[in-house]
Amino acid sequence: MDSSIVIDAGNTRIKVGVFKGDRIQEVIYFGNEDWNALKAFLLDHQFNNAIVSSVRSEKDTKWILQLLPNPMRFTSSLDLPLKNTYTTPDTLGSDRLANVVAAATLAKSCALVIDIGTCVKFDIIDVNKTYLGGSISPGISLRYKSLFEYTGSLPLVNDFSNPNNYGDSTVSCIHSGVMKGIQAEIDYFINYYSSNFEGLTIFVTGGDAHCFDFQSKNDIFVEQNLTLFGLFYSI
Repeated sequence: MDSSIVIDAGNTRIKVGVFKGDRIQEVIYFGNEDWNALKAFLLDHQFNNAIVSSVRSEKDTKWILQLLPNPMRFTSSLDLPLKNTYTTPDTLGSDRLANVVAAATLAKSCALVIDIGTCVKFDIIDVNKTYLGGSISPGISLRYKSLFEYTGSLPLVNDFSNPNNYGDSTVSCIHSGVMKGIQAEIDYFINYYSSNFEGLTIFVTGGDAHCFDFQSKNDIFVEQNLTLFGLFYSI
């Protein structure tokens, strides 16, 4: 059975997925201080296919690529299983593109990807497997930090737990505004896309997706490794 390794090199960490056949077997995270550990891991494993998605510097990306035998580099110029109508493909984040590749492959009809991480991103694929675009807004940490850094007296809040609908102190008001604001944004876009795209399948991913309740909704699939699956489907 063929083995494949897929690498998502983000700004703060590198995520490595090991596939056997079409099933993911292992996911390993490497921080910015773990370059030697990453090198040892890649050199100690044998695999038939490799693909790398990177938003890091060209120097860092080439360092990763040279550790792999005949690796593919994930870009919008690959022959992907969808039609991309994004008008500025060179500016499209590789994570967004990989997510929609996975969604287009897995969904039977239209698909919406909700990625909740550094930014909150929505991406839509129509019934013809055409990627139309979506939206980007600040994520949880960015919203908290902006309130602290761009005002004179508001504190920095780091509590991601589920708040009340309204606060009774400055801290709880900030907490409510950030978390309930993102929840309202999510609910709005889910309702909008569900009303305009028949047979919509919704995929949720991202490091902060756990901060919101998606598990109670039967028509929403939470997949933390959606980006890795998208890279794998691009090999």
